[in-house]
Amino acid sequence: MKLVYKFIFFIFFITVIFLSYLSIIGIETDKFNNQIKSKINNINKDFKIELKKIKVILDPFKLKLNVKTAGSILKNQNHSIEIDNIKTQISIKAWVKKRFLIENLEISSKSLELNTLIPFLRSIKNSTELFILEKVIKKGSLIADIKLEFDREGKIKDNYEIDGFVKDVEVSFLKKYYIRKFNFLFKYKKDNLILEDALVSLNGLNFLSNNLLIKNI
Repeated sequence: MKLVYKFIFFIFFITVIFLSYLSIIGIETDKFNNQIKSKINNINKDFKIELKKIKVILDPFKLKLNVKTAGSILKNQNHSIEIDNIKTQISIKAWVKKRFLIENLEISSKSLELNTLIPFLRSIKNSTELFILEKVIKKGSLIADIKLEFDREGKIKDNYEIDGFVKDVEVSFLKKYYIRKFNFLFKYKKDNLILEDALVSLNGLNFLSNNLLIKNI
């Protein structure tokens, strides 16, 4: 009988150690790479993404797996941008039953030079607005966080959000208008764009706007 108790205690101890390790340190795997690549392709079928191994940490209270990968590269045609990290949560119950795994993605970019980002966007959709921006913007950078949710068919819901920060933009147009040090925070949600703490210098004159809402874009 004592041997049975010792065996049960040993199994319990090993289980606690294993779950603690998963909850605190986690493991690295490439098991979820294909699912993440599939969701990126749902954004645009021409996207190619280079993923490193993914780190998985258990959330025992929510019965979810927190999945994160860092240092990815997103490519489209001959253009690419660097991704700081990609995160998602996966239900353990859904994973065990092999149902639809990824319900959301959070994508955070590294600091991106606008002179690199705009050609990347033009490779996706070559609009007149992007063409003009590429010609008039001389420098500047952007950091963005994108939150996406997927329906049961794997399609992106229209409640996605984009938050970010644009810094040190310089614009020159019509040979007489010069914008310097254009900085602002932005939030995009459901066709509405909010600019916060916008600071711009136009031909040496400084302008400040605490909150600007642009609708139906």
